[in-house]
Amino acid sequence: MIQQAVQKNWQLVPEIKNRLQAGEVIILPTDTVYALVVDGNNHQALTKLRQIKPPTSPQPLTIFTRREKAEQVVIVNRAAEEMMSHFPYPVTMIMPAKPSLSEIITDGYKSVFVACPDRFIYDLVNELPFPLVGLAASFADTKVTDANLAQRFFGDKVSLIVDGGQCKYGRSGTLIDFTVEMPTIMTFGTVSVDDLRPLVSQIVLPSHLMK
Repeated sequence: MIQQAVQKNWQLVPEIKNRLQAGEVIILPTDTVYALVVDGNNHQALTKLRQIKPPTSPQPLTIFTRREKAEQVVIVNRAAEEMMSHFPYPVTMIMPAKPSLSEIITDGYKSVFVACPDRFIYDLVNELPFPLVGLAASFADTKVTDANLAQRFFGDKVSLIVDGGQCKYGRSGTLIDFTVEMPTIMTFGTVSVDDLRPLVSQIVLPSHLMK
């Protein structure tokens, strides 16, 4: 049965929380792309998430968090703290994972992706007593940027689709590595190096991205 989408509103938060605590996989809208998410402390839910969207190669999952909760799951250095002080913001950070994180989340890596692309996610995270973990909803090369695509690709695999309309950016957040000495932009996305320099003073570009 194809799951019908429910319009995004703050009154949905208790249902979102209950479904995630029950081990369900749901789809949430973000300003970048829609995301498949689960309770990061629930082993069965994490396994189900990996089964719904198996990685083509080993890759950690994304933890949606905010500065006040980040140290529960990752190691936060000064540069990362600088970046997080501007959350919500459409970037994805690579950060060292805490040893307590499930191997299903890290997938053999010592780091994970961290994101908080918009206000709804930022506020939702504050209401949850567990880490919100997920990955970008996509099928083949198509990123899910609206609820219709979410229904088409995942409607029979998830218990709830929250419809936030068309994504503001419709592409992944700019990827920045905070595990190295100088925070380094790995791939361009929603924001440029010129956007980021006033926010993270030491940010650099690798040679292959320099013009």
